[in-house]
Amino acid sequence: MGTVPTTAGPIQGRPQGRVTAWLGVPFAAPPVGRRRFAAPEPVEPWAGVRPATRFGPASLQRFPIKAPAGVSEDCLYLNVWSPQADSAGRPVLVWIHGGGFTIGNGAMYDGAALAAAGDVVVVTINYRLGVFGFLDVGRLSGDDVPSNLGLRDQIAALQWVQDNIAGFGGDPRRVTVAGESAGAVSIALLLTAPAAAGLFRSAIMQSGSHTLAHGSRTHAAVTEAYAREFGSEISGRAGRTRIPAARLQAAQRAVDRAMPGIVPTAPWFDGDLVAASAAQAGERPPPDVALLAGHNRDEITLFRYLRWKIVPSTRRELAARLADELGPDAGRVLDQYPDTRRGNLALASDLVFALPTRHFAERHAAAGRPTYCYRFDPGRPLVGAMHASELPYVWGWQGAAGIVLAGRETPARRALAGRMRRHWLDFVTRGRPGDGWSPFALPDRRTMILDTGGDRMEPDPDGVRRAAWGGRDVPIGG
Repeated sequence: MGTVPTTAGPIQGRPQGRVTAWLGVPFAAPPVGRRRFAAPEPVEPWAGVRPATRFGPASLQRFPIKAPAGVSEDCLYLNVWSPQADSAGRPVLVWIHGGGFTIGNGAMYDGAALAAAGDVVVVTINYRLGVFGFLDVGRLSGDDVPSNLGLRDQIAALQWVQDNIAGFGGDPRRVTVAGESAGAVSIALLLTAPAAAGLFRSAIMQSGSHTLAHGSRTHAAVTEAYAREFGSEISGRAGRTRIPAARLQAAQRAVDRAMPGIVPTAPWFDGDLVAASAAQAGERPPPDVALLAGHNRDEITLFRYLRWKIVPSTRRELAARLADELGPDAGRVLDQYPDTRRGNLALASDLVFALPTRHFAERHAAAGRPTYCYRFDPGRPLVGAMHASELPYVWGWQGAAGIVLAGRETPARRALAGRMRRHWLDFVTRGRPGDGWSPFALPDRRTMILDTGGDRMEPDPDGVRRAAWGGRDVPIGG
């Protein structure tokens, strides 16, 4: 049946191959008017059956990618794919998209194939991006405005899943939250957020950890930059609701230009929804959640390829960040990376993505939580296994973006994609990847190396480089 009851009213989906899709389902009230810069509120019930056959708008953003319904402040929609809306109680995969907290949407990821292949329910979500989701309006205005609205949107979507997914054939007790890049950063933060406790039983973090969130120093600098842009313009609810969306986006572009090397509108450690600092987040006991975490071998080449200056990538920038955070120990780390193109790519990839993800997994495993790690190695000439290049393997080569990220499909790539999807789906279903994948534990740190020539378990890959860091992270948003 394509009609399913929800807490706000029934919705009608449409067949999509072997599954049914319900698209553009509101999980919170539109964050417009008085709700702009407010925490997500419940959806107002509707009368009759609401069609759920088209994607909803994506959050306002500078470069919309695959946003069939365009962009809007009214963006809090999710999409569901299920083999059948029955009482089977299937495992549920909730996907949080990446995009540097400034671009992206749930419509970029078609969940039909995964839902059919794994007999699972797949959910993709939108959340507020840029200034609409990650501007500290409370600090700017002095008013009582909630922090980290984009993260609060994600929690609201996960709560919607708890309240409604049984009607789509899913089991709210068997939810896995997964995400890549900004999505993985979000999950790392949600794992420390009391408000997210109990909303999922397992998590998949692809290339990202909470070191990409803003610490107090960066957050203060970002807020000061926005204060110069807005002045008193953003004070008071009436004033905030009158500012044209285009004016808010123009201010974001100006601050982005003024602060290269970071994403100015990103989550911050607020001491409210999440921890007060990266150190405090690392000290919090991990929840009883199974974790699958990993990174790509050559993460940083994507940002050089696109010339997207949101993370440090030059030797000078990297050395400065190391010295600032590690002091005299920075030299020991730099000694492991020759000052060559290859050496600096490895240093940037390790600093920004690989080692923070690995260290997060180490803390999780040390607490006795089920943990599995991977490194994704399939590369292309010049760019290697760059950031986001694993996405077509998990989600399928969906249009030109898949070719840009991973190259054209070949028999070897199709075979690896099949193995990866099976691992991911086994983790969603059973809380552990497929056969042959050993748990990640200290001190051996056994890691699955995923490659087109065949997969293998390897103890402590890049262990000499890893040891030089001494388990310490270098936050990008310190």
